[in-house]
Amino acid sequence: MLPFNNITNPYLMFTFMLLYFVNLVLDYPLQGSFLAEYKQKNNYALFVHSAIWGIGLSIGLAFIDLFAWWKVIMLVAGHYAIDYWKCRRVYNSWFPKLSDHGAYYIDQAIHVVQLLLCLI
Repeated sequence: MLPFNNITNPYLMFTFMLLYFVNLVLDYPLQGSFLAEYKQKNNYALFVHSAIWGIGLSIGLAFIDLFAWWKVIMLVAGHYAIDYWKCRRVYNSWFPKLSDHGAYYIDQAIHVVQLLLCLI
């Protein structure tokens, strides 16, 4: 187990940066144009994208001895909910003046929170 006894621990920052890099790779290049297009309107495509992302991160967590089943569920379900909010533009009814770019930043900020929870 990696020692996470304080926030200045270099292992903590390295682990977070590793998870963030895996997040970016799984969320963009590995989803492909088909999933990128169809997750906008198809719940199954959105679930497949969320499962690829969550299970991929979970495999990474297993390599660094941080795997737990609750994290898999939190990652997949959370990613689905967050991307549903963004892809279906649910934010327009909550925040009418929020731009697509603003929704993207909120989406990524919540994904960062998910990654931080994985460090527990």
